[in-house]
Amino acid sequence: MPETAKPETRKIQAEKRRQEILDAALKVFAEQGYQGATISQISEAAGTSLGLLYHYFPNKKALMEAVIAEHSFLPLLKNIIAKQGKQSIESVLSQLCLKFYRLLESKKELVAIFLREGTSNPAVSQVWFSMIRQGVTSLISLLDQGVKQGVLKEHRLDVTARTLMSAVVMLYLTREAYGEGFTSPEDFIPQMIASQLSGIKSPKKNRRIE
Repeated sequence: MPETAKPETRKIQAEKRRQEILDAALKVFAEQGYQGATISQISEAAGTSLGLLYHYFPNKKALMEAVIAEHSFLPLLKNIIAKQGKQSIESVLSQLCLKFYRLLESKKELVAIFLREGTSNPAVSQVWFSMIRQGVTSLISLLDQGVKQGVLKEHRLDVTARTLMSAVVMLYLTREAYGEGFTSPEDFIPQMIASQLSGIKSPKKNRRIE
């Protein structure tokens, strides 16, 4: 049925081309910054014409917003938190933080955009803080389960959640700056978790988050 196949094929090709533009824009924005990047550079990197690029995105601002929306790691972070099974609180938090670290690694170019543009581009900083805030909220829900089940003592859940996420982000940035000779996430994260839990863990032993 060629009559129906052709429109579907065009739709697939259009989506493929749009994705190629977004991937190229991600790299150019990460390397040049928002102010330094030009539509011409992005068009050249994507191997497409300026006219076709403008067909998908009316301006550079719209393209930047689409890049951030497409490559946001918030859905993946929420999925990581939601999939934690019945394990000790140390194991749950260690695995979660390690997966968050690996997620930052896999989104290296997006993180670079946030770092370059966060202080000068309100739209970018707003998205970054929104993602972190929602990630913290999801983590607070997990910690709250621990408190209700007697695994953790009553404490400021928001402070613990922010401390954990901040520690992982700082570890990632430090290793990016100084290389892999710095403490590995496999060594650092369990020790960081143990230190964080030392004052808030319930004296009851062998308790797991259900």
